[in-house]
Amino acid sequence: MTAQLAHWPSVTDTVLQVGGRPVRVLRAPARHPAADEPQLLVHGLGGAAVTWIEIIEGLTEHGPVVAVDLPGFGRTPIDESDPLTVQGYVTFVLEVAETLGWDRFTLHGNSMGGLIGTLLAAQHPERVGRLVLVSPAFPPRSPVGFLKPARATVDQMLPIAVSSLSVIALGVVGLAGPGLAERRNRALLGLIFTDPDGVERRVLDVMAAEFAEDPDGVDRRRALLAATRSITRLWADPRAAWRAIREVQAPTLVLGGTQDALVPAKVLRAVLAHRRDWQGHVLDDRRHALMLEDPETYLRLFGAWDDDALAA
Repeated sequence: MTAQLAHWPSVTDTVLQVGGRPVRVLRAPARHPAADEPQLLVHGLGGAAVTWIEIIEGLTEHGPVVAVDLPGFGRTPIDESDPLTVQGYVTFVLEVAETLGWDRFTLHGNSMGGLIGTLLAAQHPERVGRLVLVSPAFPPRSPVGFLKPARATVDQMLPIAVSSLSVIALGVVGLAGPGLAERRNRALLGLIFTDPDGVERRVLDVMAAEFAEDPDGVDRRRALLAATRSITRLWADPRAAWRAIREVQAPTLVLGGTQDALVPAKVLRAVLAHRRDWQGHVLDDRRHALMLEDPETYLRLFGAWDDDALAA
């Protein structure tokens, strides 16, 4: 099934057959025949391809764009062979690129998608021409870093954890009311948007439709738990993640925010200090998903960096 999105007319919502299994993707053609290499967009934990919706059309200035739903998220069903781990998703993303016929591509990754992209670029340097990491889920270099969470993490995650646990507990006995769910949803929006009340209605509507329920074969809860365990293992022993950071050969752009509750700014600054050849912007008062919160800034920073990379 293929559909056009009402507010994003050049974006096609369709299914790609990858190794005999259906994979949901959002696609948009390059705006110019001589545009740069194709771009593959990988969402974060619990997300979906639609988290990129506000920048897809803008990115077509630089080449064709495909945003993919990872297995267990969005509308891509789980196959029994799927490990639902970070490394398993690395293999999956590479299979998507193979199916698209892309020998070399730019990879944009947010949160867990940034971690996936970093591992893929380190393991297959011949495939990733450029790498864009948006609040990538990098661990501190030492697990001791977990003992001192950033103030933004404490301020934003505590109400979300409390309200989510309350909804789950009350929902078991049928007592979860709309007020509690609304407070939880506002707290979750606060992870992404500095001003949840200022979010465009079209974005809220497409996100609400996306996450209202799991389509057939999609088990978001199972995927969340399995992927979270995988990320936890990588964070408990951060050597593999930091080895991948050292081994990436592709020109890399890092984008993050000082108010990100999930990936502290100090971690991104440590990465940029370690990889001085990478370009980075840790933006004041921005949070975990710049492509949704401030798509204009994302496109401006990427465009300037892309021009510099081509000139170099």
